[in-house]
Amino acid sequence: MKALVSESAIYGVLLVAGLVFIAGEAAEEYWDVFVKVCATLAVFWVAHVYAGAVAHLGDEPAGGAVLRVRNAVADAAQHSWGMLLAAVPPMIVLLLGRVRFMDPQIAVWASLWACVALLGLLGYAKVAIWTTRTSARVAGGIATAALGLILVVLKTWVH
Repeated sequence: MKALVSESAIYGVLLVAGLVFIAGEAAEEYWDVFVKVCATLAVFWVAHVYAGAVAHLGDEPAGGAVLRVRNAVADAAQHSWGMLLAAVPPMIVLLLGRVRFMDPQIAVWASLWACVALLGLLGYAKVAIWTTRTSARVAGGIATAALGLILVVLKTWVH
């Protein structure tokens, strides 16, 4: 649960929303949207893990180089899982468009709205960790969802 409610999870959802926004406009086939978003998300996740590992190579003073690298990569990967996990719901929505369960163009829009909803839930959950005040939790959810809403508004404007 901790990996899902993290900055990497929020970053992953924002990344997917941005990629859907861009790829959804440029794609001739909606399968392209799904493939491009998956591939780009994977590249960014690897880059995130790499950056985290490099940043924390010196965290453990004891042990040899191999142990330091292994621990740094393992810690970075564990910290970054939320980026992939949080991307699953909007990606499932895109996949539903690919298999023609819904119109592919509607799937792109639904995926963006799924990102907005997921961002709201993540913001609410993260604030709920440190306060019991419902108003603060709702404000956190709204503020985080607003980031995704900006992308939806931009897509509406561009579309």
